[in-house]
Amino acid sequence: MKANIFQYRDYIGISNSETITDALLLILGEEIPRFKDFLKRELEIPSISNLAFEKITGIRTNNLSTLLLHEVPGFNSANTKIYIAGEGSDYSNLPQESPAPDFDELLKEDNSNINKENEPNSEKSDNEEIITSKDPSVFIYHSHSWEGYLPLIHKDVKPSDSSSTDNKENVVLVGKMLSEKLGEYGITTLHENSNIAQALHDKGWDYTDSYTLSREIVETASSQSKSISYYIDIHRDSARKESTTSTINGKNYARLYFVVGQEHENYEENLMFAKEIHEKLEESYPGLSKGVYLKTRAEGNGVYNQDISNRSILVEVGGIDNNKDELSNTVDAFSEVFKELYEGAIEVNAQ
Repeated sequence: MKANIFQYRDYIGISNSETITDALLLILGEEIPRFKDFLKRELEIPSISNLAFEKITGIRTNNLSTLLLHEVPGFNSANTKIYIAGEGSDYSNLPQESPAPDFDELLKEDNSNINKENEPNSEKSDNEEIITSKDPSVFIYHSHSWEGYLPLIHKDVKPSDSSSTDNKENVVLVGKMLSEKLGEYGITTLHENSNIAQALHDKGWDYTDSYTLSREIVETASSQSKSISYYIDIHRDSARKESTTSTINGKNYARLYFVVGQEHENYEENLMFAKEIHEKLEESYPGLSKGVYLKTRAEGNGVYNQDISNRSILVEVGGIDNNKDELSNTVDAFSEVFKELYEGAIEVNAQ
């Protein structure tokens, strides 16, 4: 079983700490004497008390600005950048990651029917390889498949516990609706509907390993279906209804937004793709998109499997309070815009 001594932010703190880095370099120098010849500066033996202080508090003794990151409310959110702000979006209301669920509690639910429903264009074999009878262009998946919607969850739960492994109550439903709608437009999709919570549990992994697991899924799809150009990871925001719902021409929609990881060299191509979708949505459905956000490893994964393709996006659809009708309306709007961009790309490639 994998040891979960540190959380993800702890890894970031260690890698950014000069004190801890110096300690590790000194250890290497003692084990490999010639290693010292390659160091560009003299290293001093760090104080044990400084090392302990940094590990416990996350505050670096040679950079007291880190104190602000921990003690000033909202300051740490500067790790997320707004590339395009949608209606009402600014740095005072940045999206927040949903809290990790208690997997042991979550997996007590009845899973007997989960993942047994075949998607229209895909199925799974016994060896878990993804099989498709057609050549899909779009791969839809869910790194946090348990993210649920309160109006769909058939039991009383606290808003902070709005998670479910029932694919009729979580973001997998949105993926299914999107797959079917794109199919109506003649766009072949492959929808991965695995119970990620169960898969993580089976591997002895936890919430922080979600994107490691989904990367395995994406790489499998990519290797088995060379026709895939578009990768869509669907999530759900943790905000409440007033922030995640928009009324357009008398119809309610679950608002969406895009997250682009900038921790790989070609992220700007994904950024332009997300920007295109946002702008097209604004033309036809003003206020539906909350914008495009850039993230580094300082808060989140920082890559989100987007180095696999220059047409890879992470989209947060609605929040914990949105209902099925609102989600369906948003899927229809997104599909309409996606179809336009998809057909435009085909015309460009044909030329």
